[in-house]
Amino acid sequence: MAKKASAYLKEENLLTLLSQNNFIVPEIQREYVWGENEGVITKFLSDLKNKIGLCCNECNLPSSENKINIGFLYSYKPDYVKIEHDRFLDENLIDGQQRFTTLFLLLFYCALKETRSDGKNRKEEFLTLIRFEEKIRMCFDFRVRDLTKRFMLELIEKVDSIEQIQNIDKQTWFLKDYKNDVSIKSIRNALGFIQNIFSDNTRYFNHIINYVVFWHFKTEATSQGEELYITMNARGEELADNEVTKAALMVGGSEIYEWGKKWEEWQQFFWENRDKTNPNPSADKGFNGFLSCIAGLESYLNYDNWDNAEKDIQKLLTLEKVEKYITAFKLLIDKRSEFEKHYSYSDWIQKCFDKIWEIINKNETDWMVDYKDKNKSTERNRMVFIWSWLYYLIELKSESKEININELYRVLRFFFIRYSNNNRSVLTLKMTVNGIIHNGIFMSLYQAIDTAEISPEEETDTKLRTIEESVKYIFLSSIKEDIDFIQKEELIWQIEDHPLNLDGSDVGNINITHLIDLNDSTTIKKLTDVRDTFFELFPNGTKSGSPLLKTILLHYGDFWKDTSYYHKRYDFSDWKRNIRKVEFKTFIDSLIGKTLELRLNDLQNEFLTKHKTDIKNSVIALSAGYSLREKLIFYSFFISSEELWSQGERVIICDEIEYSRLFIDENQIIYNSKGNFKGDWGNLDLWEKVKEQVVNPLDELKRKIA
Repeated sequence: MAKKASAYLKEENLLTLLSQNNFIVPEIQREYVWGENEGVITKFLSDLKNKIGLCCNECNLPSSENKINIGFLYSYKPDYVKIEHDRFLDENLIDGQQRFTTLFLLLFYCALKETRSDGKNRKEEFLTLIRFEEKIRMCFDFRVRDLTKRFMLELIEKVDSIEQIQNIDKQTWFLKDYKNDVSIKSIRNALGFIQNIFSDNTRYFNHIINYVVFWHFKTEATSQGEELYITMNARGEELADNEVTKAALMVGGSEIYEWGKKWEEWQQFFWENRDKTNPNPSADKGFNGFLSCIAGLESYLNYDNWDNAEKDIQKLLTLEKVEKYITAFKLLIDKRSEFEKHYSYSDWIQKCFDKIWEIINKNETDWMVDYKDKNKSTERNRMVFIWSWLYYLIELKSESKEININELYRVLRFFFIRYSNNNRSVLTLKMTVNGIIHNGIFMSLYQAIDTAEISPEEETDTKLRTIEESVKYIFLSSIKEDIDFIQKEELIWQIEDHPLNLDGSDVGNINITHLIDLNDSTTIKKLTDVRDTFFELFPNGTKSGSPLLKTILLHYGDFWKDTSYYHKRYDFSDWKRNIRKVEFKTFIDSLIGKTLELRLNDLQNEFLTKHKTDIKNSVIALSAGYSLREKLIFYSFFISSEELWSQGERVIICDEIEYSRLFIDENQIIYNSKGNFKGDWGNLDLWEKVKEQVVNPLDELKRKIA
């Protein structure tokens, strides 16, 4: 049996780390990049300085002697290291390079800045500490990056004062190649930020080497170390944001080891749920995105005046708060199977989770924008979606209320529907969730906060329920004790979840009531019939109707948008609006139990009967006064639906003609068009198409009514 690799975890200060190890940044590590990210490095340095605290006015030494733990440092021995008792053994850094390099540069700066009793600075002490050998080596080595290694050795050797730091690129030893090296450029920038923040009279050198500590995880096996590196590198742990948050939140504290283990578990959680379609997957984006999200929620919950609200993530969060929110997130995911066992339909949950992870993993949301700003539609919509169930869960816990799993997922769906409708009502989010917590999800309160006029999508900026939500939840509340409640509830979900119904944005937040009335007479059969009929019209989630459906709808109303400008143009393509017209519900009711072909046949017979007298009395052409819709219906008697709509979903009327066609007042050509009318290409002249089929259309109509 192979010998198990040994490892240990020990809290060590910089003095111990530098005096007992030769740390190497291996080839597979990233470049040093913190110097290129002003927000990250200044936050790290400022937090460190604040943790060190005030200094003595007489000796300029920090007054506090508290340890400052800035997280984990992972390393492993390269395969060439064989001697186990050597005092100084090489260690490849796996994780912590950004923080360690920054501290190394800070220590070098402090050594140059601080003077001893003999008037000299402390550079010699620093050189002794890092075991510096001129042009050869020191205890911190970019060994496989020759240019970076050379620069660091020359920097430490040649720079003797903080004044020289300001003009590194002007010195004779500075090579042109140094200007283009990513790590070198970042190191130079980092020194500038260090000088800006630590230029006061406080003497930090001794304090940094003695009281700044890491949890040093040191594995003795090369293979194990490399495997750990590959995992952590793939998780993206060194991409700064959550590492800085981690370091800031973990500074000090007696339970840092326990919190460190939890943090690793949290990073693993986001790694397991990373965006696997990304060619460069990382846990970091998701974790950073979630930390930003919950920090924004904390600010929203604790500050009424957004202009004066705290926006700093590290000030808004604590380790306990991070744990609380991640625990809530995990609970939502873990309880899925428990909920689904009650339902035969729950497809929406996966779609909902996919959307949640997409928002978090992309990390493109500014969770600190003003939630009252009407121009921040996307951010506010996402706040409504994610903050709602998070707040619901943590508030239940804070009130020591039991979590009902069915209720939890109904709350999730409630806000998933709002998200799909592009609801942006963050203003009333807290009040809405509190109402659900104390009155249940079936609360149908339509309470108005004020009477301001507002668009339907933001209706809940002034009311706790939209009109549709009130109708739906009054219905569900009235039947919640019925034996068939679950079946009716999931039928409603199925109807709502068709893509055309789910997207209620810009159409009044309507997802189901455009198809069926929810009241005492709503039966399982009625819901099933409406579902099956609608899904047959738009199978497999399609978002546009068939030519046959377009022809049938001509008999029910004007299912178009009038886009006339120079020409008369009518657009039949907006199906999200088409299905929400009052006439469409009438059509659905009339179609239940029939095929489209049978329904069209009935409608055509009714139409011919209605206009029988005019057809019978017409001599050259049908009389004047017919609407566009009626004219198209007449044309549909001669042209099949596929031919009538062969070019697309637009009708354009233009081009003067001398003689009447099918109608006495038809003095312009009626085209079915691919799009905007620009010449004759892609446009079907309906009359010419009829003439291809029938010699005398009027005689054919007379024959039909005979």
